[in-house]
Amino acid sequence: MAARAMPRVSVMMPAYNAERTIVDAVSSALAQTMAELEVIVVDDGSARPVAAALESVHDERLRILRSVANRGVSATRNSALAAARAPLVAQLDADDLWRDTHLEGLLPKFEDPRVGLAYANAEVHGHPRGAGLWIPDRSRTGETAVQGTFVSHPVDDLDTLYRGNPIPAPTVVMRTDAARAVGGYPKWLRVGEDYLLYVRLFEAGWRFAFVDRTSAVYRWPEPGRGATFDRRRNARQQLKLLVAMLAEHPTEPVLRAQLPRRMAEIVETHVPGSVWIARKVRRMLSVGPGPADKI
Repeated sequence: MAARAMPRVSVMMPAYNAERTIVDAVSSALAQTMAELEVIVVDDGSARPVAAALESVHDERLRILRSVANRGVSATRNSALAAARAPLVAQLDADDLWRDTHLEGLLPKFEDPRVGLAYANAEVHGHPRGAGLWIPDRSRTGETAVQGTFVSHPVDDLDTLYRGNPIPAPTVVMRTDAARAVGGYPKWLRVGEDYLLYVRLFEAGWRFAFVDRTSAVYRWPEPGRGATFDRRRNARQQLKLLVAMLAEHPTEPVLRAQLPRRMAEIVETHVPGSVWIARKVRRMLSVGPGPADKI
């Protein structure tokens, strides 16, 4: 039997109780016009093993790893990152999708040895306000909003990243060695773990590249699917993320300016009857909308 060819891209797919969507997600990866890939699905302790849900998918490029206990998305992605055989790794969650030319459109960006991460745009399905694109149409002129400030793509400065994450998660491709060198995904975070990885890649000196095309589909979280649907947990995780970034950069003004907003979100989501107080605090501090204002 001939040896399996080394892939150019390893697709990292964490999966937890995702049997309704995972076949479509895996199939969209395997259908790429750039076929030299492997799909590493890491079953994060699903009630029904992912292997059973994928028994109809017959492709030697599919690899399935399983954790008996649920460890969270960061640990699961790190398992895929450790197992990756390709020089590039790509993110695709078990409830998202790729268009068939997604990888074909991004890989040329890595011909520049300075580029450590490349990304594109994504459609957003199921958003409560009907949002159609992760990066709005305004990005066609090179701009999109992050915390009320319009910035260009690709992201090319740390202040932009410190304000918030403008990068569509299901479109990201990274250099494998670069992601490993900065420590991979922080296991202590269950929301925003990819964002902190992007920040650390940029801080390590890697440049980002952007392809102005919509080549992925992101499904908005809903009950039973998607960590960010839980507003209380999301607020706690976002505050934890900010505190971690402040610990590394305690004098960074862009980060320090976000602390009142994150504290207001904690009050709003954890204290009964406090939504109106949190809104007044945000207006007084001009820190922007919180979770209750987004739906």
